[in-house]
Amino acid sequence: MKYDPKIHHRRSIRLPHWDYSWGWWYYVTIAVKDRRCDFGRVDNDVVVLSTLGAAADDCWKQIPQHHAGVELDDYVIMPNHVHGILILNDDVRRDVQLSEGLLSENVPTDTNTLNVPTDANKLNVPLKVKNEAMAALSPKKGSLPVILRTFKAAVTTWARENHHERFGWQERFHDHIIRNDADLRRIREYIQTNSLKWALDEENPNNVT
Repeated sequence: MKYDPKIHHRRSIRLPHWDYSWGWWYYVTIAVKDRRCDFGRVDNDVVVLSTLGAAADDCWKQIPQHHAGVELDDYVIMPNHVHGILILNDDVRRDVQLSEGLLSENVPTDTNTLNVPTDANKLNVPLKVKNEAMAALSPKKGSLPVILRTFKAAVTTWARENHHERFGWQERFHDHIIRNDADLRRIREYIQTNSLKWALDEENPNNVT
């Protein structure tokens, strides 16, 4: 598939004033190191997972068990990368953070309304704009980077324990803050049809020139 800047980001587009511990809908892509197809193959436009790919699938499904207030939307385990939508539920996460002393009751914020997907009306989350110093802090417990780091660590641990010593991840992940309904629909369609386009996908090692 040709590069689409609206869908398949090759660079991080992290917003300088956005705190990735805030509740919202996030689209992420995580890639296997060196484009190795450790997670399986695509046969007749269908992903056939290897044992390692099945383990990655299990680890992804277990994310909500390890991170309070996190829900899964559409995702796909491809031969050498993962696409997925993660929903961080602010109400649940705020209660947990308060109980653990990780969040003050009186955090000053300026807010603007951001169009939230209508099928996600349980997440009545505003767009909070803070200063760059807040965004520059190290990742907080329950933030998007920490969630993905623990997922990657779980898959890597399984790989090491099951004789997949060569397995590794690309260091960074690619993220996109979902803006509105149209954005969500476009990304869901991309995830759901990803295997159909594998022959043209730039992540397919057969397409490396």
